Amino acid sequence: MYHSNRIAPGRRKTAARAGLTAGVVTVVALTVSGCGGSSSTDVDPEAADGWSQEFAGTELNVLAEATLNSEVLAELAPEFTAKTGIEVNIETAPFAQLVQSVTLDFSTAQGDYDVVSIPYDYLGAYAGSGYVEEITPLIEANADRVGEEFDETDIVSGLWETAATWDGKSYGMPSNSAVTMMLYRADLFENAEEKAAFAAEYGYELAPAQTWEQYSDIAEFFTRDAGETLAGEVLSEPMYGVTMAGKRHEAAVFEWMNYAGGFGGGVVDDEGELIVDSDASVESLEYMKSLGEFAPPGFTSATWDEVTANLQQGIAAQAISWGDTAGAMEDESQSAVVGKIGYGDVPVATEGDEHHALHGAWTYTVSTQAVDKDAAYLFVAWALSAPVQKKIGEMGGVPATRSAFEDPELVAALPSWPQQLASLENALARPRNAEWPQMLDQLALQVSTALVGDSTPQKALDDAQSEIEGVLGDKLPLKAF
Repeated sequence: MYHSNRIAPGRRKTAARAGLTAGVVTVVALTVSGCGGSSSTDVDPEAADGWSQEFAGTELNVLAEATLNSEVLAELAPEFTAKTGIEVNIETAPFAQLVQSVTLDFSTAQGDYDVVSIPYDYLGAYAGSGYVEEITPLIEANADRVGEEFDETDIVSGLWETAATWDGKSYGMPSNSAVTMMLYRADLFENAEEKAAFAAEYGYELAPAQTWEQYSDIAEFFTRDAGETLAGEVLSEPMYGVTMAGKRHEAAVFEWMNYAGGFGGGVVDDEGELIVDSDASVESLEYMKSLGEFAPPGFTSATWDEVTANLQQGIAAQAISWGDTAGAMEDESQSAVVGKIGYGDVPVATEGDEHHALHGAWTYTVSTQAVDKDAAYLFVAWALSAPVQKKIGEMGGVPATRSAFEDPELVAALPSWPQQLASLENALARPRNAEWPQMLDQLALQVSTALVGDSTPQKALDDAQSEIEGVLGDKLPLKAF
């Protein structure tokens, strides 16, 4: 765990937590000194732009996933301090580590964090346990304390339901609009020699896959050994037709859920019934396993990081991954495929079926242990304000506001932007019930068991269904939230 400096409940840290272990970034917003009450913090009234300064001197601790969105917030945090006088310590951590840390912090009432950006499928577990504040009263109480650059109605409407609502109430605000899509090597798909070879072998034109059958054909076609030719050049290392996440981890579950959605399976149907062991779900896991033949060795130990790296290094032709990896593809400092990646819909079982992506949104929540809930809310509102959201888009992250998605400069500059919008409009949500963490553990175990060959897809999903039924008990069918 990266928290080495725990404090007793009710106490607050007064300085940045510097020198944390590798992989965790701590950023302290600019400290400006003094105005108002007993505070020794000055703020510049001209910089306020309508933001309240009555909480000047308050210090907030924020925990968020290690993403481009978080990097942008860290970079811009001094502007928030200048406007409000509120100091902000931003810590970031990878997905699994963040979930472990925030669950421990909430459940033990440590009170280390005032604002936490959580994966939306944990909202039920945290809201149902009373760990996070209902956000609507905070919005109403602070209507006159936020600047004009924030408008809660600008947040993409569909995100409110998936990322913020639990049992009819809102317990946070969407912090991003992460959504899955297909990433593919557009330069290879457009190569005349490759197009001719593909058509000769498969009998149809090489193009971004619309169906899972096409996706598999393309994966097979582009899988080549070192020494073979690809787009007129001799390969110095193998090329793989697909890269995928197969480790016993959330990444493998979410990858499978994309396939399952396309085959008509998944975890829960529209009536709230479990369909983990349905024929469509089993077929989708069999399909996912079959793709392993065309993936880099060790895909059963891979998560999102390896998928992103394989695409960046140019050793994989396609993948189903998150839209927020698009920034990494177009980053000249770390990517060998800048300008070579195309973005498309997640395929379907039969051409003509409706395409569905998978929501991966995160949610800004205010802890019930927050040192000052109103000050914490102001940070959330600022993070969702128009200038910050636009900057997130410019940096390759994923905003949550419609104005950012419709900004002409962003639309013109970001090659993934049209697909991000299209995927967002047809995305499906993961379950958000309070038992989802236990369900996710079972799915991660059984999907992994099938992929490594220790069980068949049928038996693995039968076992997962049985275990999840035991977890849910009489709560089936699940109600919609």
